[in-house]
Amino acid sequence: MPKRGELKPMDAFEQSIRDSAVGYNVVMFQPGVSSRVYQSFDNLQMAIEYSKVVLQEPNRIRSAMIYAIDKNDHHALVGTIKRNDLTFKEVELSTY
Repeated sequence: MPKRGELKPMDAFEQSIRDSAVGYNVVMFQPGVSSRVYQSFDNLQMAIEYSKVVLQEPNRIRSAMIYAIDKNDHHALVGTIKRNDLTFKEVELSTY
């Protein structure tokens, strides 16, 4: 039986991907178009800054999603940035 405060299994798996990330993919969301990877980075901070720059440009992109990629090509969402406030919002982990 899980203990109170322990991460749920899927969140624990995704956190292990974030902890051992070797790269970060920036995926942009644009209404009416499929989301796609725009750029890849070795550093999370560079991915965040790139996302903010693209969101400030005149385009229809509504938000950016940053995914951590581990050495086995598993991916997990690290956080999102919305066009209206350009604030990086990290994923909230679920616990029991």
